[in-house]
Amino acid sequence: MTATTSDSYRRILGVGTPMVLSSAAVMAAQLGVTALIGAMGPSALYVRSVYMPVSYLFIAVTTGLAVTLQVVVARSTGRGERATAPGHLLHVACIGVVLHLLLGVVLVALGGPLADAVHIPSGERGAFLRFLAAMVVGTLFGLLGELGSATLRGLGRTTVAAGVTGVTLVVHLGLIVLGVLTHQGLWIVPVAAGSAGVLEIALVLMLLARGEGLRRPRGRLTPDRGTLSLVGTIGVPVSASYLVLFLVSLLLLRIVSVGGPDVVAGFNLGYTLQSALIVPAVAFGSAVALLMNQRLGAAEPTAARALFHKGLRITLVAYAVPTGVLLAAPDALAAALSTEPQVREALAEFLTVAGPAFGCTGVALMVLTVLEQTGRGPLAVMLNTFYFAVVVALGLYVVDGPGDVTRLYWVMCAAAAVALAVVVPLGLRTAARLRPPPAAVPGVPHSRRGVRP
Repeated sequence: MTATTSDSYRRILGVGTPMVLSSAAVMAAQLGVTALIGAMGPSALYVRSVYMPVSYLFIAVTTGLAVTLQVVVARSTGRGERATAPGHLLHVACIGVVLHLLLGVVLVALGGPLADAVHIPSGERGAFLRFLAAMVVGTLFGLLGELGSATLRGLGRTTVAAGVTGVTLVVHLGLIVLGVLTHQGLWIVPVAAGSAGVLEIALVLMLLARGEGLRRPRGRLTPDRGTLSLVGTIGVPVSASYLVLFLVSLLLLRIVSVGGPDVVAGFNLGYTLQSALIVPAVAFGSAVALLMNQRLGAAEPTAARALFHKGLRITLVAYAVPTGVLLAAPDALAAALSTEPQVREALAEFLTVAGPAFGCTGVALMVLTVLEQTGRGPLAVMLNTFYFAVVVALGLYVVDGPGDVTRLYWVMCAAAAVALAVVVPLGLRTAARLRPPPAAVPGVPHSRRGVRP
């Protein structure tokens, strides 16, 4: 079987499209939530904006444990031990609940210093602290729901897991729309998050009961040593990516805070749109890396290199479309995302300057994802660390007052273009040196992951 026939563009798209669509649906939902909160008024949007960096900490716990659980269940499935999946879910859920609650207590206790760090006005401080406490509870149920979906994916039921995600996203958005229409205010957001999480848990347990059977796992209910080991070797590196994003987002928010609440809200909307456009590149990069690792495991490095080249071409073509839209219609996009004139103006400025480079970031991110999942994790971490350090350092240097925030956007635009010019050739050279691992283990993904921009 040759690379031409088995790893055609159709094959790459066949594996990558479901992963991209699932990732895009989650990001589109987040963008929709932000737009709906914008309809509640500038105060609600501002509180949500300053909460965004904190949310990366909860995402770090959720994603790190979900990836760990997915690997544990996949390995058990490969050994023909599908019936152990509910037990693994229970074990990792125990870890997740403890870590989430500890993190929540720490964040609520440090709410005051966090508010000071991003210069929250005294009039909004109380609302921020109350919203933070409510989100600790709401996101706990979201954590448990995501662990359930990760169990389904580990069992190979990826289409079913995507369906569960789709249903819960619809319910999540529906509840927020209802809250906007009935003037419930910002507090509908944690209620919607918690309700969607409960629904996801219920659906997963029902599906597991029908497909695998639910019964109390043998032995103790606490996690075994093997699961704890994988949390350290797989979950911690994944979580580290989001911890870095937390720090960077906090620093960027501090930089743009000199422009006032409207600029902060506009920046957050633009940053959310950027995430919605570039995060699917991670999913597609993972799909390409998955196929590449299969070829490397079969001692076919030439086929693996061909896969990388084809995946890169697909990514370049895909990001030409949003780049064209951002170049042609930044004002129209801003008007679609915000009804507040001052916020819309700030958002349009961000999209006009930084928006055309979103595609550069997406392509670079796809390459970095492939690098980190094909044994080049340290290189990806080094590149990302340098990228973030340059953006933050130059941003702090060039922004001295309210009128200088646009300079940060130019820094972000230039940094993304330079990153693309550096990362793509480096990725091509690295792919040219790919060699099969000395001892391939079929079905076990590489555990090293880098920090993503």
